[in-house]
Amino acid sequence: MEFAEELDQKGKGPRDPLLLPEDGGGDVLDHLKTRDGDLKTRRRKPFLTRRVRWQVAIFCCLFLAYFSIILCRVGTEVSLAAMTDDKELEFTKFDAGTVLAYGNGAYIVGKMVSGAIADTFGGRRVMISALTAVVFFTSLFANVYTKLFFIAIFMVNKICMSSGWPALTKLVCIWFDEVHYGKVFSGMSIASRSGGLASLFLLGGLLSAGFHWRIILFVAATVAFCMMIMSACLLRESPVDLGLQTSIKKPKDDFKGGNGHPLEKAKLMEALLYFARSPAFWCLGTATLFLTGCMEMQSILPLYFKDSLHLTPGHATLVASSFQAGAVASLMIGGIVYDHIGPRARFLFITSLLGISTGCLVVLWRVPDITIPLAGVVVFVLGATISTPYYIPVCVFSMSFGGEKYCSTLSSILDVFGYCASIAMDGIMGAMSWHDLFTAQVVSCVMALLFLGIFMCTKAAR
Repeated sequence: MEFAEELDQKGKGPRDPLLLPEDGGGDVLDHLKTRDGDLKTRRRKPFLTRRVRWQVAIFCCLFLAYFSIILCRVGTEVSLAAMTDDKELEFTKFDAGTVLAYGNGAYIVGKMVSGAIADTFGGRRVMISALTAVVFFTSLFANVYTKLFFIAIFMVNKICMSSGWPALTKLVCIWFDEVHYGKVFSGMSIASRSGGLASLFLLGGLLSAGFHWRIILFVAATVAFCMMIMSACLLRESPVDLGLQTSIKKPKDDFKGGNGHPLEKAKLMEALLYFARSPAFWCLGTATLFLTGCMEMQSILPLYFKDSLHLTPGHATLVASSFQAGAVASLMIGGIVYDHIGPRARFLFITSLLGISTGCLVVLWRVPDITIPLAGVVVFVLGATISTPYYIPVCVFSMSFGGEKYCSTLSSILDVFGYCASIAMDGIMGAMSWHDLFTAQVVSCVMALLFLGIFMCTKAAR
């Protein structure tokens, strides 16, 4: 009897330690017949286990959910331009600037608190709540006529939108193995980059086709509502809720038990002090500040090409859009490379990319009579080389260093670094000449290269 059970176990193959029985952890045996008529067995792993299928579902759900938040954000911002032409409102350009300024301030406030909220209540609850609130306030924004209400609703909506990324970070940290963080966040970053670009084309096209700005907002809110329903049906807080294997994390050297994470039993203030005492945190925060300043250059590239190349606004926008194309192309492969190389290779990979980015900015800085084809190529390479250093290290560090318990809090704090730089850069870009602006961009990129290089050498980045 025992001999028969042993043969049966050998026929099933060894169990995969990452999978529970219901995951289909046993190997699959293919029985092949040779030319001599003998039977030969070949052992192969199952391609899509139940755990992997759920990871794919969670990834797609988060991708589309965050895409819909971006759609609503772009929709409210695009509608401000159309509102200045609405004779029923008496809404001026100054009013639009006021709404945006208050919205940016509210977004920072939201970033400061949304990470801790996601860590406290869970990524699933916060994501579904954020989508529900965004649907409500985007629809409400389309139904008011008073400037004071526009400002108030825009601010509350911005706070709700700011919680989408921390909630996403929380769920990714819980659901995916640490060795796959780079690949997963490459995909999520594509949702951010392509979401903004696609939203501009979609909603801008509807406005150009003659649709009223209120209709545009209802379209965006409807898409977000569908994503909210989908998230409520599909999202799960943890693989444990489905009886699946938990994600695999690397043991942290400063954890006395040898496994787990040093913040596993820490309170919020203890976690904040843990972050503040880390040189890696400050290096990456400073690098994020300078990198965000460089990334903001994309918003003014259409105006630069319009002035320097004497293009129409439409053609200048098309040339500048090569930045987004380069960013998406880079993120498709950047995360895969980042996950499959060691610490020293990562240092060379990230610093080399930023070195090329600096060279691209130098070309735009020192070649005033640049041709249109060369401008398109340079901007494409700039977008491709700066996007991976901007997104991947900070996302991976947030989940690895913050752990499952405080990854959202750390992600939000680092986002505040970047968003403050974004507001500062937006404030000074209009007051500088093109030569001075590109000088500042080159200096900013060099500083980002320096601090990110130091960060990649720290123990926490490995």
